[in-house]
Amino acid sequence: MKKTYFLLAAAFLVLSAFKATAPLLKYEHFKSIKVPEPSDIAFDGSGQVLYVVSDNGILYECTPEGKVLRRAAFEGMDFEGVEVVGDYIYVADESLRQVHRFDREHLKKDKTWYVPYSGGRNKGYESLAFNRTTERFVLITEKDPIVIKELNGDFIPVNEYAFTAARDISGARYHNGYMYLLSDEDRKVFMCHPETYEVIKSWKIEVLNPEGIAFDKDGRLVIAADDLERLYFFGSLPQ
Repeated sequence: MKKTYFLLAAAFLVLSAFKATAPLLKYEHFKSIKVPEPSDIAFDGSGQVLYVVSDNGILYECTPEGKVLRRAAFEGMDFEGVEVVGDYIYVADESLRQVHRFDREHLKKDKTWYVPYSGGRNKGYESLAFNRTTERFVLITEKDPIVIKELNGDFIPVNEYAFTAARDISGARYHNGYMYLLSDEDRKVFMCHPETYEVIKSWKIEVLNPEGIAFDKDGRLVIAADDLERLYFFGSLPQ
């Protein structure tokens, strides 16, 4: 009996420590978005335009609050990641292991790269971001295992890292000198070192099926919920 109490007490302490390292972030409000299954979001440099990709393989241009302004004519298979760099929008198609580039003026696709990965068709690149510290693109597989690939401007792999702090990764974004990773299954946001991807801090979020992560022009966190087709707006993350 004493051994049982000891184990329960130890488990409680471990759980308490875990919770202490991942405080809860509460959202301020949410907006419904008329994009079917929004899987990732990214603001342009001004923060005045939000780009959203859908599981249906469509790229949308929206207002910062998620109102659809226009959509690209090109349709892919399963868009899961989006990033904006300069005059271009980059989109990751998980099933096809492709990255498409669209020009922002016309939302027209002008280039496609194939980035091979041997995992399951639905366990390919779930996230796409641009790491401004290393000046490299980042592609991250969803799970089993979670692999972070850094790539140059021609989407040729340069470095590769394993990430074991979460059960899955559904989104990624660079902000204020750090890489932020989002987990759908754990419902957590991880702040990571931009060169090693080691976790510095983490937060829990009360969002069902969080798949996209971005920061608006004021540095406030925005999370896209896939199944609910919503955008959740938070305050700035504590540093």
